[in-house]
Amino acid sequence: MKHIIIISAMLLITNLVSGQDISSADVPSVVRNTFKKTFPKSYHIEWEQKGDIYNAEFDINWRDHEVWISNTGAILKYKKEIKAHELPLAVTAKIRQDFAGYSIDDIDQYEVNKQFYYKVELKKHHGDRTILFDKRGEISHVVL
Repeated sequence: MKHIIIISAMLLITNLVSGQDISSADVPSVVRNTFKKTFPKSYHIEWEQKGDIYNAEFDINWRDHEVWISNTGAILKYKKEIKAHELPLAVTAKIRQDFAGYSIDDIDQYEVNKQFYYKVELKKHHGDRTILFDKRGEISHVVL
């Protein structure tokens, strides 16, 4: 019984920390307007609220996207799924040089404060790695 109570408490805390799913009607108009203006071709939009931050997960051209918008309508962070050929050449060169034998599995491009970062999942038969690069191909320690 004690384990059930502990597990239930952990799940409740996780749900509270992760945010709440909300309908588009519950998103402030300034946030919705920023979103519609910036991503007019979006579809399959799902909203979540975490304090004063609104998060939208959506698709454009069958690719996953995600944006974080403040309650004042400012875009704080934007993430989109990209293909390997869309990586900057410096990132591709760094992967070839430092991660020989790995194959690229999944890539997300982040934009934070007008800076671009690339979260690259690399696969190898005996281990996977996730590396964050800046546009110059340097391994970044930015927290996304």
